This record gives sequence, C-alpha cells and structure tokens, in this order.
Amino acid sequence: MTVEDLLEPVSADAPAGEDLSYDAERQRIEEAFEVASLAADVSEAVDWRETIALIEAQSRRTKDVWLAVYLARAGTRTGSLEIVETGCAMLAGLFDRYWDSVHPTLDEYGIQGRKGPCESLTRIAEFLGPLQRTVLLTHPRLGSYSGDDFARFARDGDAAEGYGLFRAALNDTPLDVLETVLGRLDQIESSLRQADAILTREAAAADETGTNFAPTFEVLSAIRRAVAPHAGVEVEAVADRMEEPAGDIEAPSSKGAAVGRVDSREDVMRALDAISDYYQRREPSSPIPVALRRVRGWIGLDFMAIIKDIAPNSVADAGTVLLTRVEEDGATNW
Repeated sequence: MTVEDLLEPVSADAPAGEDLSYDAERQRIEEAFEVASLAADVSEAVDWRETIALIEAQSRRTKDVWLAVYLARAGTRTGSLEIVETGCAMLAGLFDRYWDSVHPTLDEYGIQGRKGPCESLTRIAEFLGPLQRTVLLTHPRLGSYSGDDFARFARDGDAAEGYGLFRAALNDTPLDVLETVLGRLDQIESSLRQADAILTREAAAADETGTNFAPTFEVLSAIRRAVAPHAGVEVEAVADRMEEPAGDIEAPSSKGAAVGRVDSREDVMRALDAISDYYQRREPSSPIPVALRRVRGWIGLDFMAIIKDIAPNSVADAGTVLLTRVEEDGATNW
C-alpha cells in the first residue's frame, strides 16, 4: 500500500475510524514484536510479511499512531528501507491530517498517548539497532551490507574483515542504487522531523514535552555519512545538511543529551536498551536481558513499589522496619 492509501479516511462520518487497540488483529501484531524482543533469530521467529499485511489491513479500519510506528519497525525487521520510509511518512501524515481524531485519542490518553508510540522509534532495541542492521546493498554473489557494515568499513578501511568483497560489490553496483538509499534516509528523517515538530507544538500548548528524537536523527546521520562517499556525495555536504534547522518550530527534542551522557530517565532507558540489544545479538543465551527488562520497569517507581514488585509479601515487614526507624530518629531528634 502507498502512503496515501494508508492515510485514506475510514469514512466520511468517522475519518479515523474506531479504536481497535484490543482487536484480535492488533494483538497478533503486538505479539510479533514481543516475540522479536525475546528471540535470538528474529527472522525465523516472526513472519514479518504477514505482520505487515495485518498492519496495512487494520489501517483501512482505523487511523492509529501505533500502526505507523509498527510499520516502520517492521520495515527494519524485513530489511526494507522502503517500508521504514512508508511507516515514517504515515506517522507524519497522521499527525498532520488527523491530529484531533487519530488514535490514541487526546480525550482518553492525552499527549502521552501520542508520545508513547514515538518513544519506541528512539530506542536501540526496538528501532535504532534494527535500523542500523537493515540491508542497504545486496549483491547476488558478493553479499549484503547494512548501515552497520558501511560504518565499520568507513571506520576501519581495508583492515576490516570482508572489505575486499564490499569494495567489489560497490564496484559492481550502479550508482543510482546508493542514491536511492540516501533519498530514502532523507525522506525518513524529513517525515520524523515533521512529526516531531507537530508533536512538540501540540505538547507545548498542553504544557508538556514531546519525544526526544535526537538519538534517531543521530543514527540516520551516521548511516548517511557512511554511505554518502560511495554515492559521490561529499562528506562535508552531508555535515552541512545535518546542521540545517528542522523547521520554524524550535523543538526541545532536537537538543538531546550529549552522546554517552545520561541526563534523564529516558537516557537511562536507552542505555538499558542498548545493553540488552548487545546481549541479544552477541550472547543470546545470557539471562541478563531478562533482568534488565525488569529493572527497566522500575524506572519511575519509588522504593516501596520496587520492594512490592520484588517480594510482595515483604512489603508489610519493610514498612514496619522503616516506620520504626523513622520513629526512633524522631525520638532522638526530639
């Protein structure tokens, strides 16, 4: 389906259709991503073509931000930058055309209902890691190469393993193939910046903040910088382009924390996601990702809530101990 097909109103009376969050098809879509988060070999664990078909089918019945995000994420799982581009364009289109009625609705979920889906496009495990591993160049005899591969060869040069085959594949590939890749990366970024600007504007009007897309823009920029020289584009031109403002709206999300620095809970979650992503790729049998997922769920909880999650039956005892300590301290101070 084209972007316009995906953005077609459901009906004249209800352009955004019904809320299908609990529909059986939606559950199947969500289950695919849940399985993918646990499986070592995602390609074999999930039928992504079927999942994409379900997303497209449900988009005819409802306009939902989650469907656009799921489509973009599914594109990375199938190795299709085109599908990623379509999903991101769909997200921007939903915000632009259906802001007042798109699901999750503002009346029921507020800005957070729109912000939540966008957050997953800034996380390593859910989107950025798979995006970096999305195949950008395929040669029938000389292999397939992802954004990660382009970055590795740009960093290590001819000392990198497989560099000779990579160069041979490039030499046997028409230039317009890489030009198309750059065009898709540009369009993905443009769509996300449009969505970011709308979300930031509407969030500010409600005295809230939008999603911090800075990590996503950084990854897109890194992939583009690695690919551009092989498409005849000067690296300086790429750098100049990335310094251009996103638009008339000065979005807080464009400022982000310094790379490697943790300044917010969102940064903590991304760091945990990055660690989990490493273990799922490099040490799939490790129990650490399971533990980290639990720790991630504690972010934002207070001490007693965490105790309750760890050992529900010990909450009363912990409360008694803490209360006694407070009373003793109070008596001493008195």
